[in-house]
Amino acid sequence: MRVWIDATQPGSRLRVFGLTSVERQLRVVVEAERKARALFTAIQNVGIDGARRKLEALATSLGRPSEIWIELPEDSPDPDWISAELTKKLPIHWIRNPGSVRERLQRAVRNAGGETVLAFSGDTVVDDRVVEHLAWNAAGSTAFIHEDGPASAAAIRLDEPLPDSPANGPENGQTFLEIAREAVRAGAIKQVQPDDVENYIKKLRRDLPPFAFRITDDASRKRVERFLFDSNYKGSTDFMTKWVYPPLVWRILQYLTPRHVQPNTVTFVGIVACFAAVPLFAAGAWVPGLALAYIMSVLDSVDGKLARVTYQSSPQGDVLDHGMDLVHPPFWYWAWGWALSGGDVSSGVFQASMWMVVFYIFDRIMEILFTASTGKSIHGYTSLDIRIRTFISRRNVNLAVFTVALALGMGVPAFYGIVAWQAASALFHLSRVIKFWNANGKRVPV
Repeated sequence: MRVWIDATQPGSRLRVFGLTSVERQLRVVVEAERKARALFTAIQNVGIDGARRKLEALATSLGRPSEIWIELPEDSPDPDWISAELTKKLPIHWIRNPGSVRERLQRAVRNAGGETVLAFSGDTVVDDRVVEHLAWNAAGSTAFIHEDGPASAAAIRLDEPLPDSPANGPENGQTFLEIAREAVRAGAIKQVQPDDVENYIKKLRRDLPPFAFRITDDASRKRVERFLFDSNYKGSTDFMTKWVYPPLVWRILQYLTPRHVQPNTVTFVGIVACFAAVPLFAAGAWVPGLALAYIMSVLDSVDGKLARVTYQSSPQGDVLDHGMDLVHPPFWYWAWGWALSGGDVSSGVFQASMWMVVFYIFDRIMEILFTASTGKSIHGYTSLDIRIRTFISRRNVNLAVFTVALALGMGVPAFYGIVAWQAASALFHLSRVIKFWNANGKRVPV
């Protein structure tokens, strides 16, 4: 499989969250290769020899493209707006050919020697699910077209050249989008329908239709940035993440992305703040402890967004981020109980902190069992679960309640209430596990 990108348009140089559209398309290719390699590794460990060889060949074909051709304006130098990391990692060839978009695309397909060509316009932000669908699931020449006024865009898979247009005919002046539209209307290629691409994003617990947007100016760039930011929020989350943090997270991303800060760096800073808050909480130093806790809580929203909008997600980052989310809350609750009890382990409030941890662990076990049984997150299975997740007992919710209670001088009674709410949350999730056990991954509406 080969990739062809027409980067002759000025919009190819506009940066969305610090990356040009061409860089984003290349990073999608890198991510698709990573997934294919993971499939290949899994295949190596299972299967009868004959079947395994066929699956290995399939996994290999889904990996790195044999070549990536990037069309540049004639007489232009090699671009400095694509990172050296990508040019070293991928088999990129800079091409400077005369002719219309259609003529250059036809030439690229003919020169591919029978290989499939994935074609993109360099000024387009393309959903990675669309790229994966065209590369892995589509059969024959296919186009994805997203109609959105001036931002309308397309991505094309070609297994053979398009039918020739008449010499000097109007089609020679077509844009990439117009070529895709005309080819679909003429029946030369099939059109990908939105339902052909998986809309449900498991990691985000939400449905999101596939998309492609053309970037032509600063206004369209800002619009797409906002879309990508909003679409990378989970479909079900707590009220702090949903309503309080986004303006701050948006500003932090605007600062970090042009500077190419790594998501794991943000995660590491959050980990330091998270565990530095524990001794401060235990000592009753509420103001600095809460300040560090909120720094960690906000950065926990930043690192995932940063990874997704800049295509820097990694298995290691996921383990680091989610591992911290899973491990640290008991330490905060113990520290809260210790400070509120004055260090008296036999006091009711410290004993409540111990029960808080028991309920917390039980709640997490229910989440694991639910996912194992249904294949879906317990927080996004039905509309009821999505609504409940907004206020369910989790770190951000408990932190906000505890902060307000401390300010009102009601730390102890509020902590008892937090413990009771954690117990109620765990019991609710137990009821969901029982109700939907072995539901086989079906999303059941309330």
